[in-house]
Amino acid sequence: MSRAARRLGPGHQGGPAVDEFARRFSEFPCGAAVKTGDQLQAALEGRPGVIFILRGNGLELASTLRRIHAAGKLAAIHVDLVDGVTSDISGVRWLVRSGADAIISSHGQAVRAIRAEGLVAIQRLLCVNRESIDLGLGAVQRAQPDIVELLPGAILPSVAHLVLPYLTVPLLAGGFIRDRESAQRALAAGALAVTTSEETLWTASW
Repeated sequence: MSRAARRLGPGHQGGPAVDEFARRFSEFPCGAAVKTGDQLQAALEGRPGVIFILRGNGLELASTLRRIHAAGKLAAIHVDLVDGVTSDISGVRWLVRSGADAIISSHGQAVRAIRAEGLVAIQRLLCVNRESIDLGLGAVQRAQPDIVELLPGAILPSVAHLVLPYLTVPLLAGGFIRDRESAQRALAAGALAVTTSEETLWTASW
């Protein structure tokens, strides 16, 4: 069974497949990374087809997710960062019930739980040095996410040769993407899309 076909698991019947995320990013290669209510409103009014929720009360996300879906956008929730939710199967199941389309985590155990619940799993790959890249790639290989997000994304042009040959899934670049030029460099280096909290990029012409 393909990754895309597997998305329609029992925990999220009818949920979007990886292919749908790829389609949204092909239309506008920038995801909105949201930490505040004001940012959420700007993201809802902006061009990104995918909104990444990085802060908030995980126990009260259902209304936020309904707003995102009403705007015709997809929602990815960072289970490690939102309050009140644990990075384990119980936390993942809560976010599934709340209406998440994808869940982000740096932890392989959480990524495996996300996959088991039928949602798109996004695993963060933190690049501090060569050792962290190697360890992160090993964790990705074990967890088998649907998408990888490299942080900080601004360094992708310098480390692409260390990362891309070892990935079989799409790569996002997030962190320190502060202007159109840094975003375009990351895209040219091989990222499917960038994720950023820089609101000017949510309305930029690409």
